Amino acid sequence: MVQAIGSSASASGAASGGDSASSIAALQKQLAAVQKQLTEAQKDSSEAGQQKAELLAQQLEAIQAQIAQLQAAAAQKAALQASQAAQAASQEPDRGQGDERRYATVGSVIDTQA
Repeated sequence: MVQAIGSSASASGAASGGDSASSIAALQKQLAAVQKQLTEAQKDSSEAGQQKAELLAQQLEAIQAQIAQLQAAAAQKAALQASQAAQAASQEPDRGQGDERRYATVGSVIDTQA
């Protein structure tokens, strides 16, 4: 029981430092394993089985919270990148017909259709 909780803590440390998509995938695998363990522990009606089930349920909630945090961080990062890209695009000068007039000096533009 203690080992499982310790492995959750080490997985969360690895999850916070790595790529969020791979961290989420690793946590989802861990979540599935803990759910399986919880199902088995719930079949045990002894006091030890009930305590194990309670600890596994807490671990399950912690993993779900970690996944939610990583997903929220990934969504926030994507929104920030989109905002920065839009801001950069709005700050670039328009590349169109106006460029010739903007950089023209007196006498440099000749009207050939007169």
